[in-house]
Amino acid sequence: MAARLVKRCTCLLREATRLAPAVTPVGHLRLARVAHNTLSSSATSPSSPSPTSLTELVEKEQVFTPYPECQEVDLLIEKATRPRELLELLDNHRLRHNHAALILIRLSRLLSEKPEDRAVVIQDARCRQLLHLVTSQIASVWHGTLVKLLRSLYLLALPETSKELQSVEQEVRWRLRRLSYKQLALLAESCASFSKEQHSQELLAELLVHMERRWTEIEDGRTMVAIMMKTGHLSEPLMNRLEDKHIVDRAQDVPLPHLCSILLAFARLNFRPEQEDPFFNLVRERLEPTLGSLEPSLQVDLVWSLCVLQQVREAELQAVLDPGFHARFLGGGSPKDQSTLQKLLHINATAQLEHPEYRGPFLPASAVAPSPSSPNKKVTPLQKELQETLKTLLGSADRGSFEVATQYGWVLDAEVLLDADGQFLPLRDFVAPHLAQPAGSQPLPSGAKRLAFLLWEFPNFNSRSKDLLGRFALARRHVRASGFLVVDVPYYEWLELKSEWQKGAYLKDKMRKAVAEELAK
Repeated sequence: MAARLVKRCTCLLREATRLAPAVTPVGHLRLARVAHNTLSSSATSPSSPSPTSLTELVEKEQVFTPYPECQEVDLLIEKATRPRELLELLDNHRLRHNHAALILIRLSRLLSEKPEDRAVVIQDARCRQLLHLVTSQIASVWHGTLVKLLRSLYLLALPETSKELQSVEQEVRWRLRRLSYKQLALLAESCASFSKEQHSQELLAELLVHMERRWTEIEDGRTMVAIMMKTGHLSEPLMNRLEDKHIVDRAQDVPLPHLCSILLAFARLNFRPEQEDPFFNLVRERLEPTLGSLEPSLQVDLVWSLCVLQQVREAELQAVLDPGFHARFLGGGSPKDQSTLQKLLHINATAQLEHPEYRGPFLPASAVAPSPSSPNKKVTPLQKELQETLKTLLGSADRGSFEVATQYGWVLDAEVLLDADGQFLPLRDFVAPHLAQPAGSQPLPSGAKRLAFLLWEFPNFNSRSKDLLGRFALARRHVRASGFLVVDVPYYEWLELKSEWQKGAYLKDKMRKAVAEELAK
């Protein structure tokens, strides 16, 4: 602690000495007084909230500009398009203060576009020199740059034993009280997304504790929504604090766009507030008079969110399924229109499967027909393993279907049909009402059951949990409501299976359990 304080003081005095010649005699006096007060408060109150920095105090005194003028090297860093251009700056320029950190930040962005070059660049002696330089100057790196620097080091995938990475993480720990709430949230997202090492997970735990304690610092709805979407799912206490912050008691103070964003965030995370009824009553009170005047794609987003959260009503379904409303999206070719049409399919499926009292309107048959899959569509390794294992169990190609596109906007990883004795039946012989295009003619035999295999990979879940995100929870509900027994295959169970025999036994056991649960109802 003492050594760190001395290092801070040395940096502060060196900065004051460097800047002193540029000020007037009065400026000399003010600068000396500012430096003295800053050092005194730092030394006497180490556990109190961090004192105002020298540059902020000098800015208040209006003696000189708090940030140095933009130098040539700053422009070169910003304009660099190749890693080599950044590394060459070491040879041609004297790097001071934030320069080494800015180069590493820019370097990580360039390498994220060409990850195949990462290993070569990391092994370059100049890159090692950059890492060493940034740790030697870490005390003078600005807060915002420090946050981006740690995120960049995670992107560069430095090894667990990297002293440079550990040094930056330690510096972040020292500054946690001085970082803004937005910076804490960005760091928490980075630790959760990019790093799986133990020491970084410990930093994540510390960040979440600080966020839980300082939640009252959030001052605007936009920041609150962003934090809920990015990091709220990492901590249940934090999400509860944020909920106690959006919204029911301050209903009239929340702008309508922020209220919409909160609803979308809840749907994405499949999160229901503790005060569920008051919250959704508030949503309807604010939205009903203005829903029709909102931008059309936002209207679809809001109704889709209510479908995910099982709060949608007949009038809201009718508003977006009306032909005069949805016709604008049916022929749209833009990615945004395609995304909106996909949500309309899910809304249409909700009306069909979860609201038996709903009488229309519905989307036309031409809209629910699944679009042909791209020939270049990539199959993930887990999908490939599941298909190969299931094909071995089936023994015949006509006993199962894979990548089954339904009229509800969802794609099943696999589908099989079992008779009353648990034997596989040929799918093509029997009617399939879940398909958009008619298929088969024979009715299902008595006691036969359709099984849908749904493979849930890592991105389908809330981070650090086994809870499905809202979109995938909706998919599971719809598949069950359309008459299937669902065989869930989560990645965290599948990856534990090492041999083909284990994988086959696992799927057999899953199918038996699905049938047994249905018979037990």
